[in-house]
Amino acid sequence: MSLSDLLREGAGGLWEANFSHPFVRGIGDGSLAEEKFRFYLAQDYVYLKNFVRFFSLAAAKADGLETMGKFSSFVETTLNYEMDLHRSICADFGISAGELEATVPSPVCLGYTSYLLRVAYEGNLADIAAVLLPCEWGYFDIASRLLGRGLPAQRHYAKWIETYASTEFEELVAWCRSLLDRLVPYADDASSTRLQAIFNNALGWEYMFWEMSWRMQTWPAA
Repeated sequence: MSLSDLLREGAGGLWEANFSHPFVRGIGDGSLAEEKFRFYLAQDYVYLKNFVRFFSLAAAKADGLETMGKFSSFVETTLNYEMDLHRSICADFGISAGELEATVPSPVCLGYTSYLLRVAYEGNLADIAAVLLPCEWGYFDIASRLLGRGLPAQRHYAKWIETYASTEFEELVAWCRSLLDRLVPYADDASSTRLQAIFNNALGWEYMFWEMSWRMQTWPAA
């Protein structure tokens, strides 16, 4: 098995827990309360701003021009496509661009993005690939499985599923997996343990992001 396959297998039930979360199921069948989705969109917008920083650090640590170019393209796509898509969808829900920019990151959003940036600052390129995969691969897996069950009537939820189940997103996931598998074709015990921990931590943060959005968790009142 490739290292990426081993990491997914090593995550145990946490992978399926993400797919089974009521927030995810609500997107799939269209039953998710729109106020929860609005909360998710605003927090995900904050997440994406930090994702741009993460990809920039990854580009700086790239081991060649091809890899550097790929991470640089992620910066461009996130800034000029994915965030525009967020602004457009949020406008449909009555959330202005100004409100998005003023969104305060929730404790979970702050914790997750801080972890991503810490790994990018302190780790090597394999660590970066390992911490990235649960987000990219997890979203593709969730959306693909939801698509197989049929699209919901709620058009924004259907669009979310179609976006993350797209061929373009599948190719992105395949590239991220191939990067990790190329960098660490034969992991020793120490490397495997470290990368599994990074992968599991990021996957746990993914679950907590769904939970945060489901419960609309914010900071305690002063």
